[in-house]
Amino acid sequence: MKQLKSLLLAAGAMALVSCGQQPATAQEAAEVDKAAVVIENIMTRVSVRQFTNEPVAKADLETILKAGLQAPSAMNKQDWQVRIVTNQDMLNALSDLMMNTEMGKAMKERNGGKNAFANAPAVAFIAAEAGDGATPWSQIDTALLCENMLLSAHALGLGATYQAAPARMINDSTEAKDYLKTTFGFPENAELVNIIIMGHPAETPAAKDRDQSKGRIIE
Repeated sequence: MKQLKSLLLAAGAMALVSCGQQPATAQEAAEVDKAAVVIENIMTRVSVRQFTNEPVAKADLETILKAGLQAPSAMNKQDWQVRIVTNQDMLNALSDLMMNTEMGKAMKERNGGKNAFANAPAVAFIAAEAGDGATPWSQIDTALLCENMLLSAHALGLGATYQAAPARMINDSTEAKDYLKTTFGFPENAELVNIIIMGHPAETPAAKDRDQSKGRIIE
């Protein structure tokens, strides 16, 4: 993340220059390789599941949300709904409903006393709009939105991971689905697709190697 930090430092340097000051980092501001910074952010992102108790700054959550909503969508329909929740009482109440499912009972045994969201300080619920007017590709669009959010969280020095199983647990529970819609304000035509847990990382896992043989360039 060295280049990413350099980019942030450079941005501050440019702000000072605009105010008539000449910091020592002004030259660095002009030399930052933005493409390298973006690629490094992608290549170093990892899934983080252990978090400190430190709350996530609201400004960071707003940036992550805005970046997610900037994702492309089929015909620009934006058939998605996103709610980022930091209220731990609400998250624990929803978790209790989820733990009553068959999958939830198994999770409870291995979660070490944590809720269904690993006690993350912030949890994003991402739903695809269904029914009349929605495109057949809305779930694909939400996947693009999720990746934007994951990369933004990493760029801000936060840890995050997506959770498909807890989303399924909610969809398998009428009580949990009702709670999601009534408490978090999801419309009736919203179908939960994914969950992202976020926070300040309490672990530093290394990025795992990828099987490069799965992709190729054909000339």
